[in-house]
Amino acid sequence: MRSYSQIFSCLHDEPAPVGHIGRGTHYSVFRVPEWRDVTRAPIPTAQIHDFAVIWDEDHDDRVIAVAERLYVHGLFSPVQFIGERKGVLTIIVAARFRWWGKEEDWSSWCDQVSKLCNNVGWDNWNVEFGQFDKSLGSPHQTHTCGIIAEREDKAIIYLRNIDNLWNLGTWAYQDGLPLPAPVHPPMPPMPLAAIPRPPVPQPVMPPHNGAGWPQR
Repeated sequence: MRSYSQIFSCLHDEPAPVGHIGRGTHYSVFRVPEWRDVTRAPIPTAQIHDFAVIWDEDHDDRVIAVAERLYVHGLFSPVQFIGERKGVLTIIVAARFRWWGKEEDWSSWCDQVSKLCNNVGWDNWNVEFGQFDKSLGSPHQTHTCGIIAEREDKAIIYLRNIDNLWNLGTWAYQDGLPLPAPVHPPMPPMPLAAIPRPPVPQPVMPPHNGAGWPQR
């Protein structure tokens, strides 16, 4: 599997278009330790943050460099999906973060993110912000903002399918347990005829003299 980043671990990678949605749409899933919760509140113990990159046909991996910038500046914890299409970077955050604080807090976060999207491989990307609600009962809080060149309803289904498979977002880390020792089934008994037997030792004969009598 391709390694995209020294910060993010790649859990799933589609290196080329899959299916017939959008303009060559495909995706990859990444994981990183996160020291802020989904609302960007500092937490004493790191959580696990899984997010998806939505690619189009050109698979422009400079989007990973932008994600790294956001991460090292402490702005990345609300991000669920991120993708670039036609020179526009779309960042979709958890709906909980979008409506958590004051409107000026949201605007400040968007401004900080937009500034970090300048000079990306000698390009300046415009940024659009959407939101994603994991609850199926709140479709009005999910907006894909053109991350996929497709109708909004089809784009939402595509993103929900990814979330159903990977459960994106931040969640508590659980200590890993050592794997149990492998249990081997007992070997069937070997038939007696197949058991190798040691050779029977032969008695040592004393040497003989020229007349055929044993020497003493």
